[in-house]
This record gives sequence, structure tokens and C-alpha cells, in this order.
Amino acid sequence: MVILDRYFFRGFISTFLFCLLLLWILYVLGDIFGFLDEILRERIPVSSLVRFYTYLTPFIITQITPISTLIACVYLLGNLNRHSEITAIRASGISIWKALRTVLVASFVISIFVFIVNDKLLPPAMRKANRIRYEKLDVGKRGKAQSIKIDNVAIYGYGNRIIFARKFDIKQNVLDDVIIHRHDRQHDLILRTSAKKIYWKNKKWRGEEVVAYRMDSTGEFVGEPVIYEKIDMDILETPTDFINNQWKPEYMSYAQLRKYIRIFAAGGQKSYRRLLVDLHYKLAFPFACMATILISAPFSLSTKRGGALLGMATGIVIALLYIPVMAVGLALGKGGALPPFISAWFSNILFGGIGIYLLSKF
Repeated sequence: MVILDRYFFRGFISTFLFCLLLLWILYVLGDIFGFLDEILRERIPVSSLVRFYTYLTPFIITQITPISTLIACVYLLGNLNRHSEITAIRASGISIWKALRTVLVASFVISIFVFIVNDKLLPPAMRKANRIRYEKLDVGKRGKAQSIKIDNVAIYGYGNRIIFARKFDIKQNVLDDVIIHRHDRQHDLILRTSAKKIYWKNKKWRGEEVVAYRMDSTGEFVGEPVIYEKIDMDILETPTDFINNQWKPEYMSYAQLRKYIRIFAAGGQKSYRRLLVDLHYKLAFPFACMATILISAPFSLSTKRGGALLGMATGIVIALLYIPVMAVGLALGKGGALPPFISAWFSNILFGGIGIYLLSKF
């Protein structure tokens, strides 16, 4: 079994690494061709592109790893089956589970690796990548347009504050319809500030039509609101921070997202539920590698005459259904039809369970 395990491991890992590299190259080339005109027109230096795609690599890796493991597993098993090696393994009394254990263990390790990259490397890397995109790659677009606006900007700012703006004009550096919540160490809301407009001038933020309310521990207003027609705001973030550090669950670590959930726990139930789904999905998504392997393996092991290639293709098609099923599960969870934990793990449980059942019949 040791020799067989090594044989399976080498075949799986070599194909997986090749697919990972190939898909990374295709992703980068496709992205470059997407704004090739801007690169040539603005004469963006190669060093900026290298830095940008270096920082973007953790995000690319998390996206292409599941499909890389799928292709590696299907290719390995299909190739073995086409040369009747699977038949020989079964004839020698070795079960499919024992033969596949090396692949399954390797996919589990890869899943843990994806979680670590997604949790530790991706958030800071995406902030740097977005900064380069804003400062270097999107200069031409901002120069052409009179204004480029981002809807619903939200960041977690210094001083334990959540800053939300209905719109952010990137070129003019203006935040419209701003709400700022400041919390204490126990995450209780102590100050709510709203402003019609906040704009960046002389390296500081200045607000117009600003209203500030003090809050008690029960969420009730304390005293009369303080109203300012114009006032300098104590916001330490710069306009670039609002672009780079927007609150997006996919760009946050597990701990950061959990902290947001504690803050929003007393808020709207809908927002809280959506955040909870995203939190569970951060744990569930890396294990898509194992789920797609389990569901594709039985079809790749088809022993019918001339059915090896067809089985490989069927396995890939079935496994690719994981993506829409996953999207449906997340939508049901955020809509309240499924509990957050079930919705996040729904596709893994469904595809993994079906795969285990089909493999047990070999």
C-alpha cells in the first residue's frame, strides 16, 4: 500500500500543481487583456503590474484551487481506469477507499491551506492590491470621468467606529448621506453621527449638516442632539482607505467578520443573518475541494467498456454543478429559508454525501 499511496500522491499532486499554475496564468492574462488599453495609454510600468498581481495571488489561489483539485482527481482516476489499473487494484483485494485515501488526505490538507490563505493572507493582500489598482491602474478611468461613484461604502474605522456612506465620489472625494456609529469596548453604541455630506479638503474631512446623538446602553438617545452646519470631522481614514478597506465579507478574516457580527447583533435581523451565513461560509468554502473530489470520483471510476473518458467528462460536469447549488444554498440562508450553518454547508453536505454513497457501491 505504501508504493500505491506514493503512486496516487505523485499523480494527484503533480497534476494539481500544473493546473494551479496554468489557471493562475490564464486568470492573470485574461485580467490584463481586460484593461490592456489603459495599460498602454497610461504607460503603466511593469513593476506596478507585477506588484498588483503578486498581491492579487492569494485571491486567485482561493478561487482556482477547487477546480484544480477536481481536474487533478478526475485526470488521475480516469487515466488509471483507462489503463485498467483500477481493475487490477480491485482484483488484488484493495478497496476503493483504501486506494483513494491518499487523494482524500491530500485534498483535506489543501482545504486547510485554502482556509489559511483566505483568512490570513487574502485580507491584507487585497487592501494593497486595491490601493495599486486605484493609484496606478484606474488613473485613466478617473481622469476621463467627471465622477466615479461607489454605492454603499462601509468601513470599520479607528476608534471602534463603523462609517457608512450612501455614495462615495472617488474623483471629488465626497461622501454623501453618512452615518457614523461609535461603540465602546463592550460594542455598545454610544454615539451616532449623521451628515448630509463629508468632503476631503486640506488633508482632513469636513462635514455639512452634521447631527450628533449621544446614546445610552439601551440604545436610547441621551439629551438633545448637537447640530453643526459645518464642522471638521475626527475621521482618521483617508479617501484611499475608503476604497481599499471597504467592508466585504470575502476580504475579511474569520476573526474580523465575527467581530462585525458581534457589533451588528443588536441591529437588524436581516443584516445579522446575512453576516452569519458569510461567517459559516468562510469555513465551508475551503472544503469544496473535498466535496468536488468525492462527487467526481465515482464517475471517473466507470468500468464500462469505452466509458472512461465519458466518465471523466461526466464527473467534471456533475462537480461543476457545485457552484450553482452553493449559490442557491447561500441565497436561501440569507433569505431566512435555511439556518445559516446549513445554508453555508449545504452544497458540501449534498455533494459529499452523494459521492460517499456512490463510492461505497464500488
